[in-house]
Amino acid sequence: MIITSDTNPKIKLLLKLKQSKYRKSNGLFIVEGSHLVKEAKMKERLVEAYSINEMEGYITITEDLMKKIASTDTVVKEIGLCRIEENHELSNKILMLDAVQDPGNLGALLRSAKAFGFDTVVLGNGTVDLYNDKVIRSSQGAIFKLNFIHTNLVEFIKSLNGYQIYGTDVVNGIELDNVKKENKIAFILGNEGNGISKEVKEVIDKNIYIPMDDTESLNVSVAGSIIMYKLR
Repeated sequence: MIITSDTNPKIKLLLKLKQSKYRKSNGLFIVEGSHLVKEAKMKERLVEAYSINEMEGYITITEDLMKKIASTDTVVKEIGLCRIEENHELSNKILMLDAVQDPGNLGALLRSAKAFGFDTVVLGNGTVDLYNDKVIRSSQGAIFKLNFIHTNLVEFIKSLNGYQIYGTDVVNGIELDNVKKENKIAFILGNEGNGISKEVKEVIDKNIYIPMDDTESLNVSVAGSIIMYKLR
């Protein structure tokens, strides 16, 4: 059987999940493409899978419905309905994000976090929705391999015990090459335009900066990736 109407309850739910408020209220999100559907299945997060082709284990829908559900201009052949899960276990290396708002930046940071052992990512207030379609695509599956915590950063930092905590500040910082590689380390990246908020800065003891030639600043995902690589 093939689903052809957007009044079908399953399709109505999928369309609602394009909006953040419905993802949060239902505890569900969508991934697009065979690679991400497979990743979701491997991590036991896949609720249902949909395809425009008849495939075992998939619900078949029309190409027109797929175009309505998917967020890309090119036709996606497969999508997956996935559960939102948060794991509050803390790894030895933690990445904290203070109002990082660009989906592409967040997705790229998640890929680097996984690559360099920062397996816990703390998302502070004002950070872009983790389950935004652009974040998911640019994370390339890292979204299924990390621990995520949504919380107030000031309170979270105050509760951390045994971690060396760093902010990122080009003015009052320790040069990255001189940062001691602690067993437990956490660092914070701030908003693309304004950096780390005043409230968060007040609870940080030390800052890191990346020395650069004739350049004022780096894109937040580039800077974060360099720092994670050096501290891995």
